[in-house]
Amino acid sequence: MRFRHWFMGLGSFAILATLFFTDPDKGLMTGMLVMSLAVPVLAVAFAHLARKGLFDYLDLQRVSRRAQDSSVGAGLVFLGVCMVLSALLGLFGRSANAAELPPRAEQYLPILSAEIDARWPNVPQRSYLAGLVHHESGCPALKSKCWNPKSQLKTHREEGAGLGQLTRAWRQDGSLRFDALVEMRAQHPALRDLDWSNVYHRPDLQLRAVVLKVRGDFSALAAVTDRQERLRFADAAYNGGLGGVHKERRACGLQPGCDPQRWHGHVERICLKSRAPLYGNRSACDINRHHVVVVFKDAKLYEGRV
Repeated sequence: MRFRHWFMGLGSFAILATLFFTDPDKGLMTGMLVMSLAVPVLAVAFAHLARKGLFDYLDLQRVSRRAQDSSVGAGLVFLGVCMVLSALLGLFGRSANAAELPPRAEQYLPILSAEIDARWPNVPQRSYLAGLVHHESGCPALKSKCWNPKSQLKTHREEGAGLGQLTRAWRQDGSLRFDALVEMRAQHPALRDLDWSNVYHRPDLQLRAVVLKVRGDFSALAAVTDRQERLRFADAAYNGGLGGVHKERRACGLQPGCDPQRWHGHVERICLKSRAPLYGNRSACDINRHHVVVVFKDAKLYEGRV
């Protein structure tokens, strides 16, 4: 065992343990990270096996030793093998990534893409909206709900519907606290056909509502000049409300060193939402901050696909 083996092995274990014990989702987020890392490892393994199969007559150890003796020929052979390995790695890597796409996403991504083209063609990051649907509909943990228009989160106080989890909630006395679907219909004539009687059967209108909701919050945050930063603020608003984002930006501006134009490390740290446990050990503040992180991470899966 060389020093690098101990260093890489123990170092990786220490980092993994740290991620696990600080995981706000009790290991779920860490598990997703490990699964995502398994894909390139698998791609490397396939590329290595393919290289050995294609060049079974080639002793790379001998070539490497000759290259170290400044043998130009051996060095060129070694370089050629590296080029083939790189090509195979790219091929297997793309295949592995393609396999990660949730099955229902293939069905609804064209609808989402058409809604983006029609409603918000200059969105800063098209894949973000797919990442938002990915997260809101329960991917990857809830496979039956992932990209499912009938996905539902329902308790005696709250109901979230469909691909974008349009939500209505009730007070403890049973009176309506808010209804995001009704509010969206009032703001956008393009959603006049959407109501609670048909919401689970209209994936097209669900996705239209997602695009219009984020576009509206994005426009309301026009004071944030960087469009990518503004999209992060809009995501926080999608989950926790636009009014809360405005208050947190204002509070950030009152603190030394806090830039209300930036999310990460700035407004992100100024959470004015409840810190009381809401779902398990997670508070409304925890959920909102985690939402921004995980949605933009999920968006990477859909780059170039929407």
